[in-house]
Amino acid sequence: MTSPRPLPSSVSLRPARISDAPLFRGWRAEPSVRRHQPLRDIALSQIRADVAAQNMDDLYRSRGERFQWVVEVGREPAGWITLVVANWEHGLCELGFALSSGYQSRGIMPQALSQLVPELFLHTSLYRIEARCSIENLASQRVLEKTRFRREGQLRGYFILDGRRVDHYLYALLRDDYLP
Repeated sequence: MTSPRPLPSSVSLRPARISDAPLFRGWRAEPSVRRHQPLRDIALSQIRADVAAQNMDDLYRSRGERFQWVVEVGREPAGWITLVVANWEHGLCELGFALSSGYQSRGIMPQALSQLVPELFLHTSLYRIEARCSIENLASQRVLEKTRFRREGQLRGYFILDGRRVDHYLYALLRDDYLP
């Protein structure tokens, strides 16, 4: 029996940079990352353009649609979190996340989300954060539940993954659930 991996001592988030594009492309190609997500191949130039289009100041001004952060362990990039705002007027958004294979199952993502969620609720007009994950993705379910997301329902046949329809769970966290 192997001993559990130690929890990382320093998990942090930083806004994604254009120079991170090769990291994003590499992470998206990893089988463990693609196992539960229908990630298509994207050209490096498109990833660079997507990152260049984000302006983190817009997040705090209730503008913009897509924001990305790199999760770091120590000073090593380990994965990413993406936030897509569906509607600023109603404060609705969705987040997605993934870690590179070598950083999975170490308690990193709950720490990263525990940094991001209060920042979003305390300093933006966002009210409802949604997340979806395959019903087969037990690790992501645990991450969301550890960070106080509630499972609200099942989305039948939500994605096509490896040629078959896959059901997903819908999770959400409301500002009122999170803040006293």
